[in-house]
Amino acid sequence: MRTIIIDDEKPILDLMKIMISKNKNLEIVGEFTSSKEALVEIQRLMPDVIFVDIEMPYMNGIEFAEKVEKLNQDIQIVFITAYENYAIDAFKVNAVNYILKPINEEDIDTTVSRLLKNRGLNTSNEVLAESNKIYCLGHFKVYGKDGCEIEKWYTSKVQEAFAYFIYKGGEGVDKWQLCEVLWEDSPPKKAESNLHSTIYRLKRVLKNAAIENKVINQGGKYKMDFTGFSCDLWEFLSFMKKNPRVNGEGIENYKKIIDLYNGSLFGSKDYVWAVELNEKINRYYSYGVKNIANYYIDMENYNEAYEYLRKLIEVNPFDEDAHELIIRVHFLIGDRIGLISHYTKMVEIFEKELDIPIKESTRKLYREMLGKL
Repeated sequence: MRTIIIDDEKPILDLMKIMISKNKNLEIVGEFTSSKEALVEIQRLMPDVIFVDIEMPYMNGIEFAEKVEKLNQDIQIVFITAYENYAIDAFKVNAVNYILKPINEEDIDTTVSRLLKNRGLNTSNEVLAESNKIYCLGHFKVYGKDGCEIEKWYTSKVQEAFAYFIYKGGEGVDKWQLCEVLWEDSPPKKAESNLHSTIYRLKRVLKNAAIENKVINQGGKYKMDFTGFSCDLWEFLSFMKKNPRVNGEGIENYKKIIDLYNGSLFGSKDYVWAVELNEKINRYYSYGVKNIANYYIDMENYNEAYEYLRKLIEVNPFDEDAHELIIRVHFLIGDRIGLISHYTKMVEIFEKELDIPIKESTRKLYREMLGKL
């Protein structure tokens, strides 16, 4: 289990590290002397369990645990304390255990047994939660009520038909429109015959996944009843269409939505009818990442801003605004070499690969920043 340890006293932190490292079920991915610093890094480190001292300055262990629970209820908390009277407070915030100082291997082993038991229960719940889930951003995966991924689609057209129903979001589609989308070059009669067999096979695919009576034909229109389904595409679009503001209260939810994006719509499936929506999703992603980056720059959390911008550049290396923000981050942290290196890389991408000059405003900004470092 991925583990974070927190104690403001370095000698005790080092002792915790030694003790915890002896248990093969625990992997230390972060160690901190400040609970505030640890809180900032939780989303990046994705721990399964956190060992935290209760008596911490600025933000004590109880307060820290309450904030962690708001971020991710699946993270298990273990308190380290010199005072047994903290036990009641510990269990009020769903701590798995509390260990009295000085800690020993037996305490760790007992705690790990509880952690593993709880993790087993959580894993079972996660599998159940995977039922009737659709993932479209960066790949195309569908999970039925048994929690298993649908892998057998019979034909590529059956899978594409289901993808098109997802694209329409439960809206009815005229049968001839479906024929045109799926068999553009086929004669009408042949396309209609193909449609009937494809719909029949789609129903079988869904039935095999314990999903029944979801494909409906009404008045010459086919529709998919998506009641009981969740879909990353719908969640992403619904959120981004509202153009929400990025602020301290909403930043974690904003990041959660942006992190749904893992690449092109339907992954490697090159569906012509999905091109326009895919471009729209990419624009939303670019816009959202830059909003998050600007928020973290304002908060002087430059590492977090850089990480999001780096991911965006990997997806779209021609986003000049993202490059400009990265240059700004290098300047703000006083990284002259990084500033020069990234600007040089940016010029190479635009002028050598695209034969397009970068904006004069970007050149001017670079010269000004370089002159100040």
